[in-house]
Amino acid sequence: MKTTKKFSLTMVLACLMCYTGIAQLGNSSFSASNADLDATGRNPRLDFAFQEMRNKKPFDNGFKVTGSAYFHEDFRKASIYSSDGLEGILYVRYNGYADLIQIRPRSENEEAQMLLPRKDIYCVLEATRISFERYYDKKGDYTEGYLFTLFELDDMTLYEKRAKLFKEGKEGVTSLELDVPNRYVESRELYVGRTDDGKERIHFLKSTKKEILKLFESEPDATKKLKRFITDKGLKLKDSKEVIRVFRYYESL
Repeated sequence: MKTTKKFSLTMVLACLMCYTGIAQLGNSSFSASNADLDATGRNPRLDFAFQEMRNKKPFDNGFKVTGSAYFHEDFRKASIYSSDGLEGILYVRYNGYADLIQIRPRSENEEAQMLLPRKDIYCVLEATRISFERYYDKKGDYTEGYLFTLFELDDMTLYEKRAKLFKEGKEGVTSLELDVPNRYVESRELYVGRTDDGKERIHFLKSTKKEILKLFESEPDATKKLKRFITDKGLKLKDSKEVIRVFRYYESL
């Protein structure tokens, strides 16, 4: 009889411990244990950071579609991070039309999933950080979405918004005119994040010499050197790579 009671008490305690562990997992944003990857390089503890992929598709008007909603069709290796550090390695691709990061399914039967759009979850794909941010867009509206980090200074970060815009096609008016197919058009915009009192504010950055130099106007000597650098190098600043060169030169001053 004593043995039975002892066994029952042990079982109750074990169940309570098990329940507590499950509750902690469910309430935690991430686990600090980041090394337990499965055979696919995926951390099972990351599964709650996914959700079923939004099925955002353009209106089907019957015309052929050219281009792609993705910047690359294949899934590529990316490191997934949280505030705790590296959480796992996944194969992903960025959907520029739906603005989401799609996860490669582990099997044909698995539903398409995407990384949860949250600021505390980000990935590094081909040495570029992709993070979900809140920012002021070109029109000055406060919005949110994925931004690609191009360059980081102590108090300033250069971002790029990459998108695929859907352009609706149209039927030729006469027999001599060809139908114009639906198409995806690539769009890239620069943004800059400034940190003040520990809080970052991200704004659209017009890619012109005037607007870029204005970022450094609090440092007159540096601004003069940057202005001369842009002129000497013949930079037009229409390409993000040229803007990165300006930031890199400033960092070297």
